[in-house]
Amino acid sequence: MADHDERDEQEQRALRSIEAITAGANIGDEAFQLANEFTDRHTSRFTAWLKSRRRS
Repeated sequence: MADHDERDEQEQRALRSIEAITAGANIGDEAFQLANEFTDRHTSRFTAWLKSRRRS
């Protein structure tokens, strides 16, 4: 269920970026922000996974 919510949140964020770009926002800045959010999210998930593996 959490994965589904996370995907919905990611989709909403992407749609907001598309709307911002359509309204004149800098496409490079929007893409950079999306990429950073993606990297941060996956780095956090990977770090949590590594920590859980060390406890096992």
